[in-house]
Amino acid sequence: MNIRSAVRAGSFYEGGQQACRQAAQKLLDSAEVPPGLPDRLPGGIVPHAGWMFSGSQAAMTFKALAASSGGLATVVLFGADHTGAVSSGEVYDKGAWETPLGLAQIDEDVAAAIVKSGDYTGAGLLRSNPRAHAYEHSIEVQVPIIQVLSPAARIVPIGVPCTEHAAAIGRAVGRLLVERFPKAKVVGSTDLTHIGGHFGPAPGGGPAEEFAARNDRRMIDLIEKMDADAVVAEALRNMNACGAGAVAATMAACMEMGATRAHVLQYTNSFRVIKKLFPSDRDDTTVGYLSAVFS
Repeated sequence: MNIRSAVRAGSFYEGGQQACRQAAQKLLDSAEVPPGLPDRLPGGIVPHAGWMFSGSQAAMTFKALAASSGGLATVVLFGADHTGAVSSGEVYDKGAWETPLGLAQIDEDVAAAIVKSGDYTGAGLLRSNPRAHAYEHSIEVQVPIIQVLSPAARIVPIGVPCTEHAAAIGRAVGRLLVERFPKAKVVGSTDLTHIGGHFGPAPGGGPAEEFAARNDRRMIDLIEKMDADAVVAEALRNMNACGAGAVAATMAACMEMGATRAHVLQYTNSFRVIKKLFPSDRDDTTVGYLSAVFS
């Protein structure tokens, strides 16, 4: 069996089995999903920093999706590209992903159908490429949360490039899921603006956190407008999403699956998180985090 080993266990999240399970369960128990969400939620957006920083927002999205119709049986996970290994829709299509909690099985039927659909999308939009996922953390940090929330869930990891093809990748996947796998959900992984500290000062020299919040608002506005085709250009222009391709693909897929509306569950950033934990800390490093679902 092809098994993708965890590379961020012990750094982005707890590395021991018991500690990992307890940490993920604590995130899920404390995640407060806003009341009144529609019953049908085909997908959502999660951040991918260390659990200490953004695990609460990731847990909130998955908890909302698990409570919606169909639950979490198969989750197509659109990931970012921090390693330069992603040039098309890179599908991890066979085997399993290992975490401290054990193996998360790939839904090979869904993955094979997605790869096959790439033959008909043109421009090589989707292909089997497990190697592209070897060192990428944006999907890995979600998997233990899914395992605790829905132990039988299967996953389909897909790396998405930050290019003009991202929305088309999502549309192709969304159409396939509607036609053949209507119970599957799609989740896109991204952090938002990175500014301050080692990322460099905010333009104009103002407070990094204030700049990040304004800059992130531009991306959130597009998400709320369901404008998938504008996401990548916005991110390239204002550097306010490191997983813009994953966001565009998720939005486009969800629209193919019938979604017409975005629901922002929570926005925060690392500056606010650290100030709450350590009020005297003077580091102005700021990375934005968003939890959202689509209906």
